[in-house]
Amino acid sequence: MATDKKTKALFRLMKLFLDKKEISSYDRDILNEFDCSSKTLERYLKDLESLYSHIITIKKSRKKVWKLIRVSDIFEEFIRNSEDIAQLFLMAQEFDPKILKEIENNTLSKVANSDKNIFLFKNSIMENIQTDKEKRIFKNLKSAIRNNEYRDIIYKHSTTRIETNVKCLKLVFMDNNWYLALINEDSKLRFRRLSFIKEIRYSSKEKFQKKEIAPYLKFLKKVQNSMTLYEKKTKIATIKATPTIAKYFQKGMKKFMLSQKFQKECKDGSVIFTVEYTQELEILPFIQKWLPDLIILEPKELQKAYCKKLEKSLQHYSN
Repeated sequence: MATDKKTKALFRLMKLFLDKKEISSYDRDILNEFDCSSKTLERYLKDLESLYSHIITIKKSRKKVWKLIRVSDIFEEFIRNSEDIAQLFLMAQEFDPKILKEIENNTLSKVANSDKNIFLFKNSIMENIQTDKEKRIFKNLKSAIRNNEYRDIIYKHSTTRIETNVKCLKLVFMDNNWYLALINEDSKLRFRRLSFIKEIRYSSKEKFQKKEIAPYLKFLKKVQNSMTLYEKKTKIATIKATPTIAKYFQKGMKKFMLSQKFQKECKDGSVIFTVEYTQELEILPFIQKWLPDLIILEPKELQKAYCKKLEKSLQHYSN
């Protein structure tokens, strides 16, 4: 009978969490409904917290309360307090469209009502939805990463190829796209864009040890984009931002690249900064985006490579 009472109480609490933002073990209405002591109710709440990661404990003065953290609550808090919400929306959209459905139905409607003079959404954030196949691939890769399992990957870029017995490290969101960070059979770290992965298969090998990938996981924290190479020595580029765009590269401004460092402001209003890179492709597309207002000062080899790209581009307009 005691077990039955507890089970009913837990299910009732789960329902109450959907209606209440927070539940205290001293909630008089709940104590009366359950006909139990505050200590018993606290045990029930602790049981739910251990079962569901979305239920957390929050201290309020001398008492504890339990709160159900919903995706829409997180986004609502983020929207109200962040200066840049675009990246969060893009990441959620790629990760799980269901998240955005909840946001669109709940969070955005709340924001629209309370701050309608601040935000304006011109397009639906639900326009791009993942296919069932993409969802299956994503789920398969999550399982492989969680369990340190090998996978074979059918990958189509310019050509179709099969990469066998790869170690799946992380699902990385960067450059507004999802990538799989993997270690291939040659022990090289590579990034594979998820939209180019056509199929995932179980490998002939089963599992690998976590210690085998430890150095790669450490390196991932330093990765700037999908062109950052693990096995290459880092170089430093010195770049000047002309007065036209200098304000975006001033000290204290949001960085465009992880290794970006402000150096000085020149008399003419331009700004000098440095960026680390492992290969030209890691940095040149970034510089091209700001054409013609980012100027490579050093090293000369990067300067020459950039000039070649510009010359090649101009050939398309030589007619």
